[in-house]
Amino acid sequence: MKTIFFKEVKSYFNSFSGYLFLAFFLIAEGLYHYIYNYTYSSADYPYTLEATSLLLIFFMPVICVRIFAHERKLGTDRLLLTSPISVAGVVLAKYFASLVLLLAGCILISFHPFVMSAYGEVNLRSAYWGMFVFALFAAAMLAFGMFVSSLFSSELVAGIVTFACMMFVSLLDPFIELLKGYGFLLPSGISPLSHLHEGLAGRVSVSDVAYFLILALIFTAATIVSIRSSKRNQSNEEKVKTGGLYVALAAVAVGLYFLIGLFDVHIDLTAGRLYSLEDTTVEYLKNFDDAVTVTYITGENDEEKVFSDIMQGFTDACDNIEYVVANEGESLALIKNKGLTSGFGSGFLVVDNDTGLEKFIDVGEMLISSVDYETMAYKITGVDFEGRMLAALSYVEGSARPVVKLLTGHGEEELSQGFNAILEREGIEHGYVSLSTSGTLEGTNALVVYAPVSDISEDEYDVILEYLLGGGKMMVILDPAAGSLPNLESLMRHYGIDSDPAMMIKENDSELHVSGNNLELIPTLCEGVIESDIRRGSMIVCPYASPLYIRSNLGEKVSTEAILKTSENSALLSYTEEGYEPEEEERIMGPFNVGIKGREDYDDGYSEMIVYSSPYIASDMFLWNGPYANERLIVASIMELTPYESPVLAPVKNVENALLAVSSQESTLIGILYIGLIPAFILICGGINLLRRRKKR
Repeated sequence: MKTIFFKEVKSYFNSFSGYLFLAFFLIAEGLYHYIYNYTYSSADYPYTLEATSLLLIFFMPVICVRIFAHERKLGTDRLLLTSPISVAGVVLAKYFASLVLLLAGCILISFHPFVMSAYGEVNLRSAYWGMFVFALFAAAMLAFGMFVSSLFSSELVAGIVTFACMMFVSLLDPFIELLKGYGFLLPSGISPLSHLHEGLAGRVSVSDVAYFLILALIFTAATIVSIRSSKRNQSNEEKVKTGGLYVALAAVAVGLYFLIGLFDVHIDLTAGRLYSLEDTTVEYLKNFDDAVTVTYITGENDEEKVFSDIMQGFTDACDNIEYVVANEGESLALIKNKGLTSGFGSGFLVVDNDTGLEKFIDVGEMLISSVDYETMAYKITGVDFEGRMLAALSYVEGSARPVVKLLTGHGEEELSQGFNAILEREGIEHGYVSLSTSGTLEGTNALVVYAPVSDISEDEYDVILEYLLGGGKMMVILDPAAGSLPNLESLMRHYGIDSDPAMMIKENDSELHVSGNNLELIPTLCEGVIESDIRRGSMIVCPYASPLYIRSNLGEKVSTEAILKTSENSALLSYTEEGYEPEEEERIMGPFNVGIKGREDYDDGYSEMIVYSSPYIASDMFLWNGPYANERLIVASIMELTPYESPVLAPVKNVENALLAVSSQESTLIGILYIGLIPAFILICGGINLLRRRKKR
């Protein structure tokens, strides 16, 4: 066996075929790698492997045909099969020799993620796990192609049939979806590409590894059966036995796969921990007693696998939650009977079997999008599945819901879509209130004043003050462009907070403002002021903010603390007709407050006010943007003001790929190296080796 193995390995590199395969493989991978990772500056290397895999299965017949059909063409197969080595030894030796060629290609591209990491943050764990799964996929496809080609004596016919089978493999996923549309439900996990995609998505799964290993083992065994049966003319009885062996192998493969699936282990390698539930979520689910059914209503989207994988964490943590995926007919019936509306045509219907309450979550609400200003198209940057599902579970459980009202009548901005989404996700009832018409805040747990352009009236002042003195809570988000608002500022002074809208803060520390704009501040979050799960080092962006000050003459029962502070290097700009200009030297030095919490204690409770001095702190541009923690700050602020202990403390999972900081000149040189020079060098080595062997002859 060892002799045949080394003979086969040498034959690949003594002829031109091995070099040709490696060159084409490197060109295919290098082209995708250059375009996606360097031209588009994406740090997501597994995507390159996924694209390369589609071309790899079309290259595969070149190797597979050579294993046995080529031997038959040369007439050397009889000598091989009549040698003292068993048929199993011959097949394994030739298979492993071909596998060496494939692994040589994988080794030649293994340094690519390391090179990428020199230009940005690359998830190397995910990249190399993806490369490992890619190699397993290649090994399984090699065994499959070897078996197909072993069935034919003609090299041309074997190549055509192998190519057709590989083509079918590449189209298997859409074919399965087509059958589902006609009511034919096939078990999940049939397609090799679906398992490859799972591994390249950054999720370690024992069943994926087992699938490829079982596939390689079964088709190698099937090849042994095929070669043995071709050694002699078979009777009908022997043909039946051979067919029975194939059926038995298939049954063993299916049995092993489902057995391993029962004990499957998953490890999340994604940068944003997309498939991992937060510890607070797991603790909440452990104490969740209601029997709940979550039905996934399918539609036209490609997120079913991702959502189902995240949902598995919920069902693993809580035995009372049942997860069901509805087929197309059931989905249409549910949408019609329950009057559900969905922009994506799909979502999750959460039904509590104990309380009878229902909550529908639109898939569109779970996908956080932002505008790509290069293409002017929306792209998905985050997934809010965990938070939305927790909010739905809390709602159907029948927990009491707090009420947040937004003040209107003073030119206030409407709540951003993201702000509304946070309130909805937290299970908080919210709406608008005009004190000029209703004149009351009864039943309001927290009042939000969002970027008013005109001041509140004296009557409104009295109503709000009475509300606060009665234990009310209030959040004020100021817009410096509105100028002075005396009545609103008087309410703020009650809690020891002063504002100066005539000033704008400029950050001189380049690490504490958004690149290219020193008015887009990245302040420091003061610890312990509001309870939050914002991780140390997370960036909160507070653009175009005016300074806030803590008054010195506070009442005995009033306590005031800074939430957000700028650096000591920050400066003040004063507003003039020409715009904002630097202040005098003695007034320019920070730090300055851009977020403050004030609290007044009473014998039977307390009232509270939170003030932020930038209207953009709660805008969609920064609220859902992956690198920023604005969303977590707003959640923490709302939870501080409401009497409701929500189980929802799960952040939006960032799925936006990091970008590489590579110049066009560097990317061009890398493209020339990967697509041109290295493949050319391999072809030249192959040509030199071929000429050298011919001279020896």
